[in-house]
Amino acid sequence: MFHFLSQKRLQNRGFSSGQKRRTLNETAISEMLRSGWQISGLLFALFAALVSFWIIFSSSSGSIFEGNHLQTFVVVTVISATLVVHWHVSLPHTFHQNSRITLILVVILVQLLLVKLSEHIAATFAPEGGFRFLVEPYIFAPIIVSLLVGRRHGTFAVVYSSLFGGMTVPKEEAFPFIIFSMICGFVAIYLTNSVRRRSRLVMAGAYSGVACVLLASTLGLIQWPVFSAELSQWEMVGKQVLSAILVSSLTAVLVSGLLPLIEAAFRITTDVSWIELADLNHPLLKQMTIEAPGTYHHSLVVATLAETAAEAIGASAIMCRVCSYFHDIGKMKKPAYFIENIGDGHNPHDDLTPNMSALIVMAHVKDGVDMAIKHKMNAEIVNVILEHHGNSLIRFFYHRALKQRDEIKKQFEEGKAHEEDIPEVKEESFRYSGPRPRTRESAIISLADTVESASRSLQKPTPKKIDELIDELFKERLNDGQLDDAALTLADLATIKKSFSTTLRSMMHNRIEYPKLEEGGDKSKPKPKTKTSELVSSAAGATAGAGNGTDSPPDQPPIT
Repeated sequence: MFHFLSQKRLQNRGFSSGQKRRTLNETAISEMLRSGWQISGLLFALFAALVSFWIIFSSSSGSIFEGNHLQTFVVVTVISATLVVHWHVSLPHTFHQNSRITLILVVILVQLLLVKLSEHIAATFAPEGGFRFLVEPYIFAPIIVSLLVGRRHGTFAVVYSSLFGGMTVPKEEAFPFIIFSMICGFVAIYLTNSVRRRSRLVMAGAYSGVACVLLASTLGLIQWPVFSAELSQWEMVGKQVLSAILVSSLTAVLVSGLLPLIEAAFRITTDVSWIELADLNHPLLKQMTIEAPGTYHHSLVVATLAETAAEAIGASAIMCRVCSYFHDIGKMKKPAYFIENIGDGHNPHDDLTPNMSALIVMAHVKDGVDMAIKHKMNAEIVNVILEHHGNSLIRFFYHRALKQRDEIKKQFEEGKAHEEDIPEVKEESFRYSGPRPRTRESAIISLADTVESASRSLQKPTPKKIDELIDELFKERLNDGQLDDAALTLADLATIKKSFSTTLRSMMHNRIEYPKLEEGGDKSKPKPKTKTSELVSSAAGATAGAGNGTDSPPDQPPIT
């Protein structure tokens, strides 16, 4: 109530617009549902119970634990406990993400259901046998989990869907089933790596079917009548081969149809969807080219840096590219206050106090989040906009505020100012509100943003200067704790630094000086530089160099 009245008073006095930015609100209950250990524990327990009941009531006659319900429950509980420990040790960054846990466990359960369904279909339409291991949807869980969560999680799904599936078939078929399920699943994961078109997904399914045929031939389940002229035997082999390829292809088609629904339900974006979001004709990007062309160019360069670095460490390169396009859309609210859009014109920060300048610069994060939510953009893009500055310090304005305070202190000591004129300078007033980057991709974009801005301050860039600048910026970010919440190792950071250095060197390479044609003289001889041309060249370099690094001139704030 008091906050509302104070805002109303400011609005009446002309100090507030009365408008509220859109924000990502998260209550304690939603936080518990998202990452609470109570919910994750309940999910694992429910999964173990459902698998136990499914195996008990759907197992074929002659299955491993036929008629022994207690033994089934104990074994499933032990395997489920192993699953939990395995997940916690090998995949810790998703162990507390309840949405990911729900997705993977539900997909494994659906695969178990499809296994039983395919068994009934095979028994109905091919009672003579020979199709038992060829018409199973082995690749359903591996493809979905691999595309939506990651290849390591896909491998995880292969192992446990195979183990639980082997408990539902007759005991003499359990081992062959596990072999088929694992090998076909691993092949599917390999083939769906970096799938960026839905047609490639169907092709991956078909090739997985071919792998199933080769495995069946190796194990003698498909017997090729090489030295036989009987048409019936070749017809049987043809049906077996066609069935295996067709079932795997149809499974891939089913996955392709389900992906958009699963993406929307669990707020996950696949590479296929990222490609669709990478269209530079998006209304916000077209608006940026007109209202903030400097920011647009900066975003494209950041996208190149981030995408290349992400590929080098195995992160999502296409996600880095798309999120980089939109990370600074909030600057369109006040484009003239950011150095890349100022050019040679008047710098409006010269007329403002450091505190006011810092407030305007920091506002571009909240404005960006507001615009992204308004345009119903992907949640991961919104998170990158929110996190790309973390809670870092705007050093330029902070040091300007300290300098102004020291000058007023000196005037006070000389009797030219009053004590109340000395401003209080708090470091937290010059820090972004955060949060710090929480994913590898968000951290890469944050680093690329900093490096690109600072690199524009380099005059006569050399490989040594570029490497020194990158090292300094990375140390600064590490010492400030900006990378503490991102799952980046020191080896990852070394690879990212090397990638940034290589990309910047290619962007900032030297160019030859083209000779000017002179009348009546040697046209191939370059015109010698005069002192005037050297001064003009130097001034142009200083103007273009205003950025975010240590070499930026004192009258140009390094604003990003």
